[in-house]
Amino acid sequence: MYLYNGELYFTKDHVPLLKNEPNYVQQRYHAIANATFSKNNIIRNKMAHDLGLSMRHFNRLLKRYHKEGIPGLRKKSTRPHRSPNHTEPWLEELVIKVREKTGFGSFHLAQIVNISLQNQGRPERAHPRTVSRILIRRGIIESEHHAKTEWKRFEWGRPNHLIQSDLTMFNGIPLLTMEDDYSRRGWAIRLKDQRDTTVVKGMKQLLRIRYDNLLTDNGCQFSRKNQTIRKYCEEHINEKHIWTSVHHPQTMGKLSAFQKGLKRFLHHNLGASRNEDDIDHFIDVYVHWYNNGKYHSAIATYPEERYSGQRDIEWYNHLVRSLKLEDVLAVTH
Repeated sequence: MYLYNGELYFTKDHVPLLKNEPNYVQQRYHAIANATFSKNNIIRNKMAHDLGLSMRHFNRLLKRYHKEGIPGLRKKSTRPHRSPNHTEPWLEELVIKVREKTGFGSFHLAQIVNISLQNQGRPERAHPRTVSRILIRRGIIESEHHAKTEWKRFEWGRPNHLIQSDLTMFNGIPLLTMEDDYSRRGWAIRLKDQRDTTVVKGMKQLLRIRYDNLLTDNGCQFSRKNQTIRKYCEEHINEKHIWTSVHHPQTMGKLSAFQKGLKRFLHHNLGASRNEDDIDHFIDVYVHWYNNGKYHSAIATYPEERYSGQRDIEWYNHLVRSLKLEDVLAVTH
């Protein structure tokens, strides 16, 4: 043993070596030196207590020091040597590729990837939580913790009892969207402009039946004073035209969610493109998937199934082929 500046060292060579170590390593070294020099259990208990360690951990440090020297006193990584449940790199890349083409959330990404794996006869499956962690780890989405707020859900009692309608923009091009409040069944179309006559013509093209009530915002195309929308309501609405409260966008929250998903999907496939044919194509692709392949937990079913009682079970093949993803996702024949 070697005494230097009132501290015990095992050898003189350890003095300069310890100066390059973290403070906690130096404290562990001196505690072990004192415990080894005294060979007294009371001293060992005191040293362990001063370090904030149990005697079991302290004895492990003693063994590690005698086996590895000073490096054995450093903190070891708690990462397991093997992770049997670790997501395979090829599966992670598959999730990323589908996300890049669709912009879908973790639940629907997992749904599509698992159908592809099932079609190939593979046993692997991607859990929505695993997909979410992949997206967070890759920096594609941020991990955000929101305070949980209890919302009272409200929906009209049957299909075509209330239809929501609103305009949105994609790359400067107006899109008309409509949604059935009860079933979440959605419709969308590209418009050449935002004039009231164009909007009403689009509404007639999207929904060719009479329905009970229409819910819109207070935009000029849907204004109480607009003769065009008033004539449309007289011809197509059984009961009344309802306007949202000013500065209360939650009233049309269901349609807003439909619009956000549609524009995110268009952005993933078109970027800043304004090609009208491409926009029309991808609108049709998204709406078909949304109505037939998007499971809504709030209604515990799919929009088209709740609206009409049946849905296109070939939605997956339609989506994969429309997005030209056959090279990464398997389809059934």
